[in-house]
Amino acid sequence: MSSAHTQIHSQLSNAELAVFLSTLKDISRPIITDWFRSGRSIEWKADDSPVTLADKAVETALRSAIGAAFPADAILGEEHADTAGTGSGYSWVIDPIDGTRAFICGRPVFGTLIGLVRDDVPVAGYIDMPMLDECYVSVGGRATLNGAQISTSVVTDLADARIATTSPEALTTPSLDAFYRLSAASATSTYGGDCHNYALLAAGHIDIVFEEGLKSHDIMGVVDVMRSAGGVVTEKDGSPVSLQTSTSLLAAATPELHAAALALIKS
Repeated sequence: MSSAHTQIHSQLSNAELAVFLSTLKDISRPIITDWFRSGRSIEWKADDSPVTLADKAVETALRSAIGAAFPADAILGEEHADTAGTGSGYSWVIDPIDGTRAFICGRPVFGTLIGLVRDDVPVAGYIDMPMLDECYVSVGGRATLNGAQISTSVVTDLADARIATTSPEALTTPSLDAFYRLSAASATSTYGGDCHNYALLAAGHIDIVFEEGLKSHDIMGVVDVMRSAGGVVTEKDGSPVSLQTSTSLLAAATPELHAAALALIKS
């Protein structure tokens, strides 16, 4: 976990950066609220995933705010072309609506993700669940929900663990088999949730999240939130999470639980 006294971004103190992140919901939520359950049309990407004009509008607005505050930083988004930085070493990774399928189906469990990355490693995070009024922010090793500090559970035994994955369809056959092994060994398992699963792990309500088939914008905003709350986060094989290479996540509330889950996955 990062020291609370380490300055995560060179331009701001950790407290100032946390305030900046927490104000981004004031930009994205009005756009999302205007579009949610509006009945407006959607598009389908080449990979058959949906996108709405809301995704594009939210990302445009967030890019504008981040770019104005940090003009030297790179901005990487899901819906628009990447903006190259000017050598600051920092990148902002945006997923304007994570859980677009839930969004277009009128389900309120979707979120906006923003990750601050340096040297390919996430160093600050943001998960906003607009319809649930839950905004998770992590900076300098401190994770908060609506400003109040949160922490993961203290579960260390798989038999006591609550585990989650969004969809079995997103898992390869070996990974689905691994999830079934985890499920059989755990107290309970659940499907659905998208980015909310990571937030709930950080807040102590879920103990393990296992996902693959992810892209950088699905990952970079959530990793530091879980780590700053006390969780352990790696790729599914235990390797470090990286902006350039990661496509899977194995997150657990405690080091002991992560080690047990990883051993069962590798078995």
